[in-house]
Amino acid sequence: MHETTQREQSEPVRREGRRAVPGADSLVWLVAVCVLFVLSELVPELLKLPLGADEITYIARTSVRSSGVFLPPVHGHGAGLLAAPVTLLTSSLTALRVWMAVLSGLALFGSLLCWRGLRPAWVLALAGLIFGSLAITEISGVQVYPDLWAAFGGLAVTGLLLQAVERRMRARFVLPLIAFSTLVIVLMRPQNIVFVLAPTFAAPLVVRGWRQPRVLIAMTIGVALGVVDWVGEAYLWFGGLGNRITLAGQEPPPFRVNFSLLMQIKTMSGPWYCQPAPWGDPTPCKPGFSHPAEYLWWLAFFAVVAIGMYAAWRRPAKASSVLAFVTAAWIGLLYIVFVPFGAPRYFLPVWALLAIIAADGIAWLVTSFEPRKAGLALAAVFLLSGIVSQHVVLDSLAANGKATRPFLNEANALRRDGIKPPCFIPSSPYVGYYLGCVGGWTGGTTGEVLSLTPGGAHGWQVINVPGPVSPVWVRR
Repeated sequence: MHETTQREQSEPVRREGRRAVPGADSLVWLVAVCVLFVLSELVPELLKLPLGADEITYIARTSVRSSGVFLPPVHGHGAGLLAAPVTLLTSSLTALRVWMAVLSGLALFGSLLCWRGLRPAWVLALAGLIFGSLAITEISGVQVYPDLWAAFGGLAVTGLLLQAVERRMRARFVLPLIAFSTLVIVLMRPQNIVFVLAPTFAAPLVVRGWRQPRVLIAMTIGVALGVVDWVGEAYLWFGGLGNRITLAGQEPPPFRVNFSLLMQIKTMSGPWYCQPAPWGDPTPCKPGFSHPAEYLWWLAFFAVVAIGMYAAWRRPAKASSVLAFVTAAWIGLLYIVFVPFGAPRYFLPVWALLAIIAADGIAWLVTSFEPRKAGLALAAVFLLSGIVSQHVVLDSLAANGKATRPFLNEANALRRDGIKPPCFIPSSPYVGYYLGCVGGWTGGTTGEVLSLTPGGAHGWQVINVPGPVSPVWVRR
């Protein structure tokens, strides 16, 4: 009887212990990984990271700083709109970094939530952990660049497409979400219509069971709204649609086949940006590879992705893994073939989609691999080594960014030399932003830029000043 009483007393304790652990599909897993992602971004080296060159062009039109810096004609204004609630109110760098960190954490949660039901929540949380712990993800999360948001949008629209064609979500919810996700992707960069969305458009046409016109209509509405915004900006800032297209076509690099696989591999472990010397970059990529040992982890990552595809192939519902893999491969291939320089942020949509498959691989290792302890050990080593080694890369990226973004100091030096608006600095619109000057874009001539200023190209004169940003144009 005494033993029976002990068992009866201990049974509620065991049940309470089981309830203390969230279920396999609990949202707690997603919330936890997204909170960790935000906290990993709120570190001094990221919060104090100076504004980058492209960042300045994205926020210049929605900033409390008055300047004539133009958004490059080929770009979209979506990233600047995300930052606008802060940049329209304050020039505080810390406030902007914190805002973007919180916003990216919410976007990670939302994009993973679009896959709920296609995977258990704990598996999606693993995908978020893998993607969120990448150095390029963390440093992009606090910055105003479009690529991470294209990744979130690509991850979301892929999951939503699967929800729609498998009728897991009601049409009145999933179709507006598909249109919105598509709009975000296009607002970030118009080229994403081909680079990111092409497989998503093709899937409902190619797969017989997915042929639902309403899904294609929803995506088309999102694309159309994004294009309308780009056309509206053309008439507002660039003298019309035809002129904007002409100016965009002048921006380097020229659109042609460029097989840049080696360049893209070089940027996987460190450099924020890497260009071949003949292309005209005054500071081309250094010889060799940054953090060469990090490539061991990347090899392990692709091995885990392969395991994830193997595990998916053994399930009846493998379509989601195939679509994620095909979309990631499409994006990566286009950047390798058509982009001659290395920019790891361009591949963020690739890593976001492959993270889902890698999470499948981890799940298979911890649930189906024999011996089970070996599977758990392999999964733990992969995850922990990725978190630690990617943090080393992150430190390097942040230090490099701080050293190569002297725009504010250069602007202060010019201010001491008496330079003030109205002015134009052809060599560095980024310095011009801090001075309140007009700033052009790569590929734009002085005449083209000045013709878009109030009063046109007349009445300007050029002066030489000490320092790296000479000459400077000022109004007579």
